[in-house]
Amino acid sequence: MSKSVPLIYVADDDEPTLELIEAFLARDGLEVVGFPDAGRLIAAIAVRKPDAILLDVRIPGLSGLDALKTIKESDAAAIPVLMLTGDGRFDRIVQAMQLGAKGYVMKPFDGPKLVGEVRAMLK
Repeated sequence: MSKSVPLIYVADDDEPTLELIEAFLARDGLEVVGFPDAGRLIAAIAVRKPDAILLDVRIPGLSGLDALKTIKESDAAAIPVLMLTGDGRFDRIVQAMQLGAKGYVMKPFDGPKLVGEVRAMLK
């Protein structure tokens, strides 16, 4: 039996952006847990695996791309990951997709479109 409410982990070091993402996803009925860095997100996966992850590409400490690589090389590899990026560097987007990201969303983002992207990943 599947969970009734999907769990989404979000890692973004920009607190207002993190709060906005959490609000949009929670309003759509998703359970959301936010993290200010990728290291804490990785640690949380070991305790409770989410149904999907949103991960900022440029985040202090363990970068989003390094965190994606760590996730995809672990027993959590099947969890879909959507990358968040504000710089739009094509090489980083390509690298994220090669590492196994399901897609990416440019910041600033459209809230309803972000929710739609997350819902599509959950199918």
